[in-house]
Amino acid sequence: MLNEPRTYSHSPIRIGLIIFVLGALGIFLLTTMDWTDKFFLIPFVGFFGIIFITVLYSMMQKATISDDEISTQTFLGTKSLRWSEISRVSGQGYGIKLHNFDGDVTVAPNQQLPGYEELVDWIGVKRPDLFNPLAYGEMKRGWFTLVSLAALVIFFVAVLLGSGILFFNNPQAPVSVWIPFFFIVIIAAIFFGVAFSSPQSVTIDGRSLFIKYLFSEKTLPANEIASVGLSFTQTRNGKNYFVLLTQMNGKAIRIAGLSIGLPIIYLVLKNWHRKNSAMDLTTQ
Repeated sequence: MLNEPRTYSHSPIRIGLIIFVLGALGIFLLTTMDWTDKFFLIPFVGFFGIIFITVLYSMMQKATISDDEISTQTFLGTKSLRWSEISRVSGQGYGIKLHNFDGDVTVAPNQQLPGYEELVDWIGVKRPDLFNPLAYGEMKRGWFTLVSLAALVIFFVAVLLGSGILFFNNPQAPVSVWIPFFFIVIIAAIFFGVAFSSPQSVTIDGRSLFIKYLFSEKTLPANEIASVGLSFTQTRNGKNYFVLLTQMNGKAIRIAGLSIGLPIIYLVLKNWHRKNSAMDLTTQ
């Protein structure tokens, strides 16, 4: 139970610092540019203005939760839903969206808010019925991921063929000619490594999870999982979230990139694990 409402937002100091940096950068660029070149200046000002407004819009967002409701606030207005008014959830990527029964009001907290993981947990606490494991039997990657992987394979094969043709036509070419090919091979190897090591689908079957990779499968009973968590890595572009399954032997499995919103996957797996690990305790 929440003793008092909790608000998740960016600190005013951070918002002010970002506004100052972007504003100073904009003033510097505008004062050093040639104002006679309007064909270049006008699109540049428009592009920079879009970036400024987008960043400011994201940084000014807030989310507040209480025992009665959840609300989000931007400089465009406030949206609120009482917990009892929420009929379903949806989401893609790192986002989660709450819908009312009429479908005309939605609340979607910004995933880059400080404390977003705690906010997601509170949604699961207040409405655990929305994340029934029986309603999410199989969670898998969408078609876009498979198409992207196929395109990468075709591109990689084309690069190998091109480098082979270049080598046979000019075997005495200097090493500098091959440097771009080496970089492409390294980048492709990284993408392939991520694709091979990332789960392609997660299926809930009773008290076990079936985790499918590109060329292998893994069965993970509930009693072999120590915890289910929502974790992230911090990058220059913000937080990259993933579901972390920590096994009893200390090994960990990361789940991300599935077609269902990651917070939904996390809360579904958390409910499934809580129920089935409790069953293990009662049968001992």
